[in-house]
Amino acid sequence: MKLTRMYQGDDGTSQFEDIEIGMTELDIGAFTRNLRPQHMSFRISPPDLVYDWHNATQKTMIVVIQGAVQTQVSNGETRRFGPGEICYAEDVDGPGHLTTDLEGPRLSLMVFLPDGFDVHHWARSFND
Repeated sequence: MKLTRMYQGDDGTSQFEDIEIGMTELDIGAFTRNLRPQHMSFRISPPDLVYDWHNATQKTMIVVIQGAVQTQVSNGETRRFGPGEICYAEDVDGPGHLTTDLEGPRLSLMVFLPDGFDVHHWARSFND
């Protein structure tokens, strides 16, 4: 399983990074480490929504459940996120990102994480 991290790079631009999420096999399936979010909510975005350049309000995992969105970061790279894909936005500073809903309405689970959340630590398996 993987997620795509959006973050502000050393050059000041927002960038993407692919992170493989470590899973631990148990009797009933594979699990990640536990998340301890501040809060969670569902979001329905209207079809064809274009959300101009903006920053994440806080560290947020966006799990697309239905529909699709295209996200462009300020270094020019663009990615598409569809059902089952996870975008982790931590570009709370800098020029941010632009989102365009491609298929909608889009249903997403928004998982808001505390400032101290370290995605690289969380992404390691239980055994690491």
